[in-house]
Formats: sequence, C-alpha cells, structure tokens
Amino acid sequence: MNNLYKVAFFLLLCCQPVLADSNPYFYINQQQGETVSVFNRSDLTLKTKIPSLEGPAGIAISSHNPWFAVTYPDQGMVSFFDSEKLIPLEHVSVGGSPFGAVFANKLLFYSDWHSDYIGVINPGTGRIIKKISVEKSPAGLMTVACESQIWAVNRESNSVSVIDTHRLKLIKTIAVGKAPFALDSDDHYAYIANAQDNTLSIVDLKSLSEIKRIKTGRMPYGVAVDQKHHKIYVSNQLENTVSIIDSRTHQTIKKLKTGEYPENIALDGENQRLYVLNWFDGSLSVFNTRTDKEMRRIAVGNGSRAFGKFVAKAINCNLESH
Repeated sequence: MNNLYKVAFFLLLCCQPVLADSNPYFYINQQQGETVSVFNRSDLTLKTKIPSLEGPAGIAISSHNPWFAVTYPDQGMVSFFDSEKLIPLEHVSVGGSPFGAVFANKLLFYSDWHSDYIGVINPGTGRIIKKISVEKSPAGLMTVACESQIWAVNRESNSVSVIDTHRLKLIKTIAVGKAPFALDSDDHYAYIANAQDNTLSIVDLKSLSEIKRIKTGRMPYGVAVDQKHHKIYVSNQLENTVSIIDSRTHQTIKKLKTGEYPENIALDGENQRLYVLNWFDGSLSVFNTRTDKEMRRIAVGNGSRAFGKFVAKAINCNLESH
C-alpha cells in the first residue's frame, strides 16, 4: 500500500476524537468481485464503489474513528478503509481464513474460520498482537458491555466464546444450538441464530448462560435487534423470509417475504430501517421497522455478502482512548 495512505491512517488513529455523528453510509461487499459498494443511508442511493482485493466477505465499522475493515477468507488478508474519504488505507496479511470482524477498544478482532482462533490487530501498526484460541469454525462476532467483551459463535462446535477485550483472554464458552452463525444483542440478552436446528438461542449477558431456545424459520442465518420497537429480526435462508420475534414475549409476530436466500441483515435505527441482503438474486430488501413493510428492493450485484454489521451502530459509552 502507498506510504502516503499509511501515514494518513496513522494520523487518523492518533489524532481523531471520538465521532459524535453517525456514519452516513452503509457498505456492501461484492465477494465475487473486487469492490465495496457505498450507499447513502439517507436516500439509499449508490455513492461510489471502492476498489478492494478479490473476494471481500466480512465487514466491521468503527464506532469511534473514521474507518472500516474488510476480511478476505480466501486470501488471508484484512483491509482498512477511510470511511470519510472512501479510499483504501492499508492491506494487512494475517494468513489463515479471516471471516467475521468487529472493532472494540480501537482494536480489530477477527475470526479465523479454519484455524479456530480470534485474531487481534492493532490498526496503527497493522500487526497481529494476539491470537485467542476458541472452538471450531468461529464465524460471527459482536461487542457487548461497552466493548469490554466480544462474543464469537463457533459454528462447528455449537458454542459461543466470550472474550475480555482488555485482557485479551477467553472468559467463558457457552453451549448453544446446532451450527450457530450470527448473533446480536440488546441490553440484557444475546440472540444467536442456530442454522442447522432452526432455533434462536437466548443467552443472559450477566450470567453468561442460555436461558431459552425458540423456533425460527428454516436455516436462520442473520440476526438484528431493534430495542426501540422490542423486535428481533432473524433471516431464514431456506424460506426467503425474515421472522419478527417480540423480545418481551419471545413469540414470533410475523414473517416478512424477502429476495432469494436472505443472509446477512442489519438495522439502521436512526432511519428506522431493516436491510436484508439476498445472496441468490443480488438484491437488498429495505423494510420500515415501524410498519414492517418493504420500502424498496435495491440491486447490489451478484455475490454480495457483507457479513457483519454493515451499518454503523451507535455506542452509548464513553470509552477511554488507548
């Protein structure tokens, strides 16, 4: 990567304050290509396409600094991008198969699908500072407790790993349903989509134990929680639907029809929208979360994945800088 980009990235890391305004964009990776599409959250129009390496899959957006990261499972690479100038900053070789990713405490955590660990990158140096062993085939990641923890679902071990982001150590491993793949949380519970037994595990964030397992549609693959409207959205790949579950009663309210093979989903709380990425037909279904009516369906290109939180999520904590 050009040295000028590296210098710019270092300055971003050291000199930027915590961001007060939300990121105005959301990002869709073209895994069967070499670009990241940037869309305006305000009017859902395409802003630009940023060149990437081949095969971008996972994505993570920093809540505190103007950058986002993308993983490439087939290349063993992670890229960092400037989320204001919309340019690539640095490509980092990490080896293995980096897949899911999330920022916490200004570090980037990523799951290695084949090597069964969570890698930790210091964005300022581009170096891996830790590899934390977890169970088999870690996939989706999320932060909880003001970014003091990350949770990683282990697909082939039917479990969730909870990691302390300050000590960079495993806290606990929690048994869940079969083939967990993605997850999200509210202030009290984590919700884990178990793809192969068509269930959603509900895990208490304080006791770190599963309290309930409820039925979803066929092959649940993505989870997004809308705390304002007390809803849990779960994408069901083999039904072309999204289940809406009441977070107070844990009962399914209704199902929404989507495009073909819905995978990752994300909530835009500011604009009261749910985004559903449909893998087979290269589209994005956009729903109004007040009415649960589909507003629009946008063509985003074949092979679009954007695994992770591809819409920025506000953090309500004052975190100290490293």
